[in-house]
Amino acid sequence: MTVNILKCLTVVCLLVTAAQTRVHADGVITDLSSDKVPIEWNFTGANIFLFGAIEGEISEENKPDVIVVVRGPEKKLVVRKKERMAGIWINTNPNELKSVPLYYSVVSSRPIRDIAPASLLDSLGIGFESLVSRLSREMDVENTKTAETYSEAAVRLMEAQGLYKTGGLGVKIVGDRLFQVNITLGANVPSGSFYADVYLFRGGKLLGRRITPLTIHKSGFERVVYNFAFDYPFFYGVIAVFLAVIAGLAATALFRKE
Repeated sequence: MTVNILKCLTVVCLLVTAAQTRVHADGVITDLSSDKVPIEWNFTGANIFLFGAIEGEISEENKPDVIVVVRGPEKKLVVRKKERMAGIWINTNPNELKSVPLYYSVVSSRPIRDIAPASLLDSLGIGFESLVSRLSREMDVENTKTAETYSEAAVRLMEAQGLYKTGGLGVKIVGDRLFQVNITLGANVPSGSFYADVYLFRGGKLLGRRITPLTIHKSGFERVVYNFAFDYPFFYGVIAVFLAVIAGLAATALFRKE
């Protein structure tokens, strides 16, 4: 905890110095309080602070805006449609989405629609609408409406799990140049390579962009089990079945009625 506090103070000092000395061009500089998050057996989530400084000329009439997009690792996702058949609901018509972020969060200094036009936000991949549009284009489905329906369903499912967040005014600008963002990661956050994408806007135009990497990795016994499951899936399955059988026999013996 003390190490994190010292690092935060050091980062702030460096950002203040950079903001004061490098004002010749518009841009943004950033750093994280921690760029590695270990997941152990007692992991209940984490808070990471992103600090930044705005470079360039700043006037009272035309202040800059900041949008921060945190993206997680991507993977294929199969989405199915529920239909009622013979009185019961079943999953039908599976469709595959090729590269779905397992985590996606957008925070900003103001509502993003007030910061930049929708066409620019879409080209940069900022916001749920842009994400749905990209997922739809990547699907092997001829019907555009069908692709959008499945993509929207995927986004809703991820949002319901707390892995997708948008619309938050989480960028706090301190003074004229400094800003900070509290990145909240839930207990169900996936492991892998993350990226904090920081965009600087002024007057509806993109002035600067900075990408800061973040790694979330399993640690301790969880890492050993995780690596074993992926490196040796057959033996992992055999051991899992064996342990399940042993547990079943033990439960039977324990609760057997004389």
